[in-house]
This record gives sequence, C-alpha cells and structure tokens, in this order.
Amino acid sequence: MKRKTAILLSFIFLLNIMMPLTLAQGQNLNYSDINKHWAKGEILEVSALDYMEGSGEKFYPNRNLNYGEILTIAIRALGKEGEAQKLEPKNHLKGIYQLAYDLELIGGEDKDQLIPSPNTKVTREEAANILGRALGLEPPLGHDIKEAKKFKDYNKIADHRLPYVELILQKGYMKGRNANILDPKGYITRGEFAKILSNANDDLIQHRNITKKVGQVSNIELENITIYNTDGTSNIIGYKGENTFPVQKDKKIYKADIIKFGDFITYYIGANGKVLYGEINTKKESTLEGTIREINLKDREITVWDFNNRHHRFKLDPYIDMDELYFEQEVTITTKGGQVIKITAFNHIDPERDGYIIPGSRFRVGTLLSISKDEIQIQTQNGRERFQIDPMYTTIYRRNQRIELFQVKEGDRVLLTFDDIYSPQVGEIKVEDEEKHIGGLIKGKIQLVDERNKEILISEPYELYQGQWVPSSKSNQKIKLGTGSIYEGGRKTTLQSLNKRKGEEAYIAYENSYGTMNISKMLLKSGSSMEYKNKIQDIDYGTGQMVVDTNSFNYHEGTIVIKDNRLVDPLNLNLNQNIYLVSDYRYGSRGASVISIEDSGIIDDRIDGTRLWVYKGKIEDILDYRLTLGRYNYRMDKEVLTSSGFKSNSGSEEFTLTLDTLIYDSQLEKLIPTKSFLDSRYIDLIDIKDRDLRNRIEREYYKNKPAYLIAKETPDGKEVLAINLIPQDLNNYNQTVTLDHSAVGEIGEINIDENTLTLTKTRTYNNLTGRWDYGKDEELNLNKAVILVNDKPLNPDELYKLRKGSQAYIVKHNDSSINIPYILLIEN
Repeated sequence: MKRKTAILLSFIFLLNIMMPLTLAQGQNLNYSDINKHWAKGEILEVSALDYMEGSGEKFYPNRNLNYGEILTIAIRALGKEGEAQKLEPKNHLKGIYQLAYDLELIGGEDKDQLIPSPNTKVTREEAANILGRALGLEPPLGHDIKEAKKFKDYNKIADHRLPYVELILQKGYMKGRNANILDPKGYITRGEFAKILSNANDDLIQHRNITKKVGQVSNIELENITIYNTDGTSNIIGYKGENTFPVQKDKKIYKADIIKFGDFITYYIGANGKVLYGEINTKKESTLEGTIREINLKDREITVWDFNNRHHRFKLDPYIDMDELYFEQEVTITTKGGQVIKITAFNHIDPERDGYIIPGSRFRVGTLLSISKDEIQIQTQNGRERFQIDPMYTTIYRRNQRIELFQVKEGDRVLLTFDDIYSPQVGEIKVEDEEKHIGGLIKGKIQLVDERNKEILISEPYELYQGQWVPSSKSNQKIKLGTGSIYEGGRKTTLQSLNKRKGEEAYIAYENSYGTMNISKMLLKSGSSMEYKNKIQDIDYGTGQMVVDTNSFNYHEGTIVIKDNRLVDPLNLNLNQNIYLVSDYRYGSRGASVISIEDSGIIDDRIDGTRLWVYKGKIEDILDYRLTLGRYNYRMDKEVLTSSGFKSNSGSEEFTLTLDTLIYDSQLEKLIPTKSFLDSRYIDLIDIKDRDLRNRIEREYYKNKPAYLIAKETPDGKEVLAINLIPQDLNNYNQTVTLDHSAVGEIGEINIDENTLTLTKTRTYNNLTGRWDYGKDEELNLNKAVILVNDKPLNPDELYKLRKGSQAYIVKHNDSSINIPYILLIEN
C-alpha cells in the first residue's frame, strides 16, 4: 500500500512539473480562446512582457482593438504607465490620454473629453502610426517612402500617418493583407496587433530597460540557472520563489521548473536584474555556408549566397556584432527555429586585391592604454600594439554617435578598423559603452571556488565607497570570473589555484553584466592593510616604485588601478595625481594593491591639444565677435580655475565670441540673444520681448559687469563657449574668490520639472589642504547655472539630454551660507 501511495505521489509531482501553469501561477497567460489562433505564441509573449492583457480566462484575439487599449499599450511600452497614473490618480485612462497628447501619439489636448473615444475602433494605419511615434525613430520622408507604394491601396493612407506607416513597413513589423493590399482603413484585431508588437519587441524593450538574451542552460543548482549566452556573456538567474517567471514552450506556458540542462532559451531581464519571461526554443539547429552579398546595417539584415546558388536573408539580433562583416566574406550561419544564434566569419586576405580591402574588414580589439593626436596604444591578446591616428581622417563613435577625441578615456574597450591592409592608419575607432566599466570594488574572503562554472563565493564582503570600506548588504557574494584575470602579486594565477587559498582575502574590481557580477581584475591580499589619500610625489616606471605621503610603494601588473570608472594600466599613473591607495604591508615593504585616481581631468590638458578654461572677472569691452575680460575690481585681478582652485590671473585678455556662444543672465535667470549681446547698436529692440532684458541691453548694462566665462583653447586661440553674468552684489572684493569652490561627482537623479539634479560620489576641493575631500550626496538647483556637456552648452530646457552617471565638475559660490551652482562641466 505504501509503495502504491509513493508511486501515486511521484506521478502527481511529475504532473505538476510538466502540466501548463494554472491561471494564477501563469499570470493569466493560459487564455482559453487562443489555442487555435495563428498568433498564439506572440500573444503569450506580449502578455508575459506586460504589453497586453486579457480579461479573466480570455484574450479576445479576434476582437477589434480600440483607442483606449492601444494608447495604454503604447504608454506601457514606453515605461510611462506610472507617470500616467500620477497625472490622473482617479482616472488612469485620462492620464494615458494626456501623456499620449503630450508625446504626440495622437492629436488633441482636451483634458475633459477623451478624443478619439476610448471605445473607437483603431484602423491598421492608425495602429502603425501610433506605434511608430512611440518608438521615437525618425520616419522616412519623400523619396524614402517605398514600401507603402508597393500596395495598390497606398493612396488611401492619410498623409499625416504615411511616414510612420512606412517606418513600420520598412521595419517589417506589419505586412499587408496580401502582397498587393495593405487595407489601411481596415480595423485591426488584438491578435494582429500582438503579432506586430512581438515583431517590434527588440525596439520596444529598451524603453523599459529590459535586456533580451539568448543562450544555452549549462548548469542548474541551488535554485539558480547558469546560462551561457550567444553574445559571449553568461548569467546566473533565480527561477524559484520570488524569482519565478513564466516560460513558453511549444506555445504553452509553464513554471520556470520546466527549464532543463542543455535547453536553448530566449529570456528577458528587467531593470531589477530579475527575469520577466523566457521561451524555450525546441527547434533543431541548422547551419548554412555561403558568402555575404548584402549588408543592411539600418535594419540589421544580411543576404547570404549559399554554395547551391540560392540567396537567403537573415535578420540579426542586437547582440550579434555586424562590425566585422563585409561584402563577399565567407560565413557559416547557425540558426534555430529561423533565428540566427551564431555567425562564424572567415577573414581571408585576397592576394589579387593588391593590399586593398573592404573598409572596416581589418580590425583590432583591445583596451586603451594611451592615446594622443597621432597615436593610439591598446592592450590586445597579442600584447601592446601601437597604431597611427589622424583627427582629420580617423572617426570615433560611441553609442552610434560621433564623439571627439578628448571623450575617449584610458581603460576604454575599443574596436579599431582599417581601410588598408598594410597601413597602420586607423580609419575608425568604436568605443564600447558603459557595460565594460567598473561597477565597483569589493574585498572579502574566498569561501568557495566553482571551477566548472567559473564562479567564486566571497564571504564577509566589503564595498569601497568614497574612500571607506562599507559592509555589503549580503553576507556572501557570488561573482563570476568572466574574461577577467586573477593575480598574486605581479604574477597571473588560475582559478584552480584558488582552491588552496580558501579563507584568504582578495580585492576584486568587478563589472555588472545585466545583473551578474563579473571579475575584471582580482588580486590576492598579501599583508596587513594600510590606506593613504594624497598626491603622487614621485614615480619610477622602470622599477615600479612610487612615493605617496612620503612613503615608498611597489606597484606591479597585478595592482588594481581605477580611473573614471575604468580599469587602467599602472602606466597610466602620473606625477601629482590625487589618489586613494590601499597598501599591503609585509616584511617591512609596502605594496600597492588598489589605486583609485581621484582627479576628474575635465579641466586638464587634453589629448587632442584642447583645454577648457574657466575665468571670473569683469567684462571690459564687447567688440565685433570679441570680448575683453579684465580685473574683477581695483583690488583684485581676474581669476582662472586650476586643479588647485581659482588662482589670480593678472592683466586683461581677449577672447573670440561666436553666434553659438551661450550667454545667460543668472540674476534674471534668462538667456540673452547672442547678437544683442555682441552689439546692441544694430539690434531692433522691439524684437526682444522680455522687458527687463530689453532695458538692460538698451542701456549696455552688461559692460563692466562681473561674469564667469568658459572658453575652449585650441591652437588657434580661445573661443568663448558660455558666459554666466552674475549679480553685481557678488563683488565683495577679496571675499569673492574665497567663497568660490569646486566640486566633482557623478550625476544621479535628474528632476526636469524642478530643474534640479543630485550629485553623487561627491568630492570638494579643500583650499587649505590642497586635496579633494569626500562629501555627501547633494541636490543642486540649476536655475542660475550654465551647463556644458562635452563642450556643448545646453539651453535651460534641454536638461533631458543629461545622462545619469556622467562625470560633472561644479563651480559654486557661497552666498549667505547657500551654495549656488553657477557652472556645470559634464562629460558623458
């Protein structure tokens, strides 16, 4: 009897694992009316990702979509549903409409009447128009409108919707009823729109900070799943309890328990690092060999001509790097269920080309060691390599946008491409984004080493923050080796050797990879700890010795050196740098284990030969595109900002003004038209609508008035980027400069409505000690400040362009015990 009972319980247990989830367990995803619907898989996907939802046990896939539904979906896709609820706490749909008006998803602005009515059916063209606008992409115009014209009923599309309908068609998100009919005026069903959302998902998830990953399950233990992804990264994800998530397999929804070792899975990670939804790919892998005949970077598509004389078009996911692909390159494409999961490219050099290659097909990848106007040095798998660059020829990109040479930092991960096979001249530099930056530094004891999964468990972890080791909120911290290195002193060691070092302490610089901590560099602790905070007084690169606070230290290849949130080479240390140093003391010798370079570098000399200067003085004269800045008053010279605070700068100096110079009256808190400031004699004062501003310009008020001036120095002179005209009552003789002080930090939260931002990881320059002291987070009111981002002035209404985590240099003035920010210099 007991055996029968055990067998029955085992059967029930297996049944619970293998059967689809109940409605409560699966977040109402097992709809009873979609089993035979052609878009069943897509409906489950968009429901799990919270774009759409059903009612009770049904999704109603064949019901026509209405405006109330599609606008709610669009606002959710943009991650703004909470914002809509705040706008109208008692009527969320009203808040949805208000946001839709503000974002121009639909026309209208009536706050009392919802137009179009929420129950009005949505046409196919309107669905495409709303989705296209929500994506925030520039639509095709004029001669670029091609796809829509392929349909016979193209002329039925409303003119104001046509560009976004074309955008959705070009993206491949929407198709016609057939090859010839689009049916723009026909109504769209919920099932049809679910299919369109699924097609557009890769573009939508970025608005909600959701990351899509594809990989194979390599381990399942301790309620965690380890997945090695096709992009070369790996993730450890929880799948039980509060970490559970719905999983689709063969168009059915299950608990995450359904995932098995070896499964190939697509999964989505939310902003909190937890998995929202997964889909197990049960299709078989297939491979295709051929040569590339077409590359469409915009739509991320390639066409491959196979060895059987047939053409195949493939859509590539964002994790697949297209930078290494070129025309007529031989490739092997691995697909699973029609999805490309891997591309193996072969870079054969054709001797008949006489040295010419397709631009970008020769490349080098490495970590930046140093860069100047003429040369770049990187650390690659082959060691240190040097190449030539030319600012007029070499283009530099980050986040698909062109940047200046001074924005490239030591420690950046870069991809160099060349346009000639024999030339050392770099054609393009692509800088990786923040995913390779240092997330932080921890120290702790080695408790467990998992060689198979390349993981280390650290007990009693402490995190370095603002020069102090702060206990971690976790008693144990799991961290993966990834592509990092482990050192014992100046020698590399292996993960296997750590098995013999359990209980010993280590320093670890880590990076965050989509919720998983990966080792960038790890150094075993080799003595008793000492900490110092001062300037580098002397350094000898040949012997690996440096002097800090009159003490001598040895440094080596294993020393963890951090600058600008990047792991840099010890050779990037320089004389007179402000550093925080952690030393291990052993047998009377001090070894540098961790060095954090504290200087911001924003106002220092740059690698491209330029420099930012901040002056404080009195405007003596305003001429034709020229300005003269002189003594602040008869007792005090004008001042210039240095790495040691404001210093006296005698004599008058002439600067170049341009029409791009931003001029701000911080007393009125208003911008001044540049032409009006340059020469009020030729200005029609009627054009200046603001009365206070008009009166000041008419009286040439700004001559002989105090101002902060930000100028950019190039070999051709100093160009004024921005001027902040400050109140005359700040002119308090010798007190003026002593009340000016500098601070550096990172941008935290940004409040556009209140015109404020939070400065985190702050350091304030101490004029008495000549050092940067750590400070507390502070909120800055920007009403009186001029802001420059990467040398470009921002208008007061462009605060949305600031990026969280950017480095900031602040100049503040203390007025009646209140610190007023007047200048913000920011580098993204």
